[in-house]
Amino acid sequence: MVNPLAEHRLELIMSAMSANGECRTQQLAERFQMSMMTLRRDLLELETRGLLRRVHGGAVALNRDVHYSQRLELGQAQKQLVGRAATRLLKSGQTVYLDAGTTGFEMARAIGQGLPWVAHLHIVTHGISIASELAGRTPYQLQLIGGEVYQNALSTVGPVALGQIGDLGIDVFFMGAGGVDAQQGWTNSNHVETQIKRAVIARSKDVVAICDSAKWGQRSFAPIVPFAGIKRWIVDRGLPQDGVEAAKAAGIALTYADGL
Repeated sequence: MVNPLAEHRLELIMSAMSANGECRTQQLAERFQMSMMTLRRDLLELETRGLLRRVHGGAVALNRDVHYSQRLELGQAQKQLVGRAATRLLKSGQTVYLDAGTTGFEMARAIGQGLPWVAHLHIVTHGISIASELAGRTPYQLQLIGGEVYQNALSTVGPVALGQIGDLGIDVFFMGAGGVDAQQGWTNSNHVETQIKRAVIARSKDVVAICDSAKWGQRSFAPIVPFAGIKRWIVDRGLPQDGVEAAKAAGIALTYADGL
């Protein structure tokens, strides 16, 4: 188990690598005033997590924060299935939070097509594209969280966003993730979005993961919540058997997207 101080060092290293995907060991040591021994140990830990590959004199990132427009095109059919399935959990009178990922966007699209069984709904999101998709296309109350714009995810983040979320009472948080496995749990590719997810989880009565099967076995840098910390997961039927068994062992109820 990595202690909080070491975890913070790992965050600093990955942040430094995010710009161009690689860094020299000597540069990292000088920048963060770390001993070479400590740095090498941290790089080994990050390599073990599958986030970088050590090379002579430095390291190369393996899991970079992919731009929203690129992610939107990845596994679109599966994300549409998951997004549509998630709407079946919506009930009239709820306050729900849609995460600012591409699967959350597909859920917003499905909501915009109409939910005849839901008369009243309060939808909250920090996803700019999600708010734009729903604005003027739904009779429901819509709230966009303010804050700094994180352009890679088309979302709002930072202290203002966290402050607004802290005042909310949420019935269900539909949470996306960059990766999920039984050891690292639910993870994300950037720290600022992860802070938002954790804040929303803290204000939610229930959390439902909306995460397609391609994310299984993937590890992103920033941990959101342990694997067993989520009790329901909406996923397509492409989830491998080891994922099904891991979810069962962790007490996670699986809702198959194409089974509704």
